Amino acid sequence: RRMFPFLSFNINGLNPTAHYNVFVEVVLADPNHWRFQGGKWVTCGKADNNMQGNKMYVHPESPNTGSHWMRQEISFGKLKLTNNKGANNNNTQMIVLQSLHKYQPRLHIVEVTEDGVEDLNEPSKTQTFTFSETQFIAVTAYQNTDITQLKIDHNPFAKGFRDNYDSMYTASENDRLTPSPTDSPRSHQIVPG
Repeated sequence: RRMFPFLSFNINGLNPTAHYNVFVEVVLADPNHWRFQGGKWVTCGKADNNMQGNKMYVHPESPNTGSHWMRQEISFGKLKLTNNKGANNNNTQMIVLQSLHKYQPRLHIVEVTEDGVEDLNEPSKTQTFTFSETQFIAVTAYQNTDITQLKIDHNPFAKGFRDNYDSMYTASENDRLTPSPTDSPRSHQIVPG
């Protein structure tokens, strides 16, 4: 699914005639596994940091000139996130994440030749920016009804939430929580793999 809310940045200070690739990399922000309990996020063990898959999304307008990147806000609205470990590593629009882990997006701006080739001998042509307020915990279902409402109100791709909101969130708190496989009356029907 597309990342929501999506990342967007304003960039300045680039050489207007030089060419740059702009991309986002998503890395683990801490060594913990998280869960939502008692209305807040708490740690519950170690992160699985050997997750394979694509962790970078190159902005589709790369490479481009410094004047292009500085002209307006740069949106990463098409960046998609998945927890599918089998996702194609060649899919440059999709970043593979582990659910219930905390992540930190990093913005990279790399000066390149006009055809987009990096000079690997010039690390000074790479700038990396990290904003702590962009950290997030990856989830497959929202844990907070306020966040669900925010998505309904502001995300044009949230049609399913709009259609199902009443039935999803009029139930009691206990009915909304997803049971663990062992709590489910059908747990004996779950097949490994």
